Amino acid sequence: MKNEQFNISVQDLTEEITLLMREEMVATYTEEETAVQVHFLNGQSFRVSIEEIK
Repeated sequence: MKNEQFNISVQDLTEEITLLMREEMVATYTEEETAVQVHFLNGQSFRVSIEEIK
């Protein structure tokens, strides 16, 4: 069996993390290409960004 490698894109990882966050936190989400904004009901907002470290 070959040890095949594959690359995940920043956008794919951002989408996966966003899905996980949506399952756990009640908020409004604004998706960006490499980030997600989280807007909570109390008025607080955050941006979670993803970047690859090479």
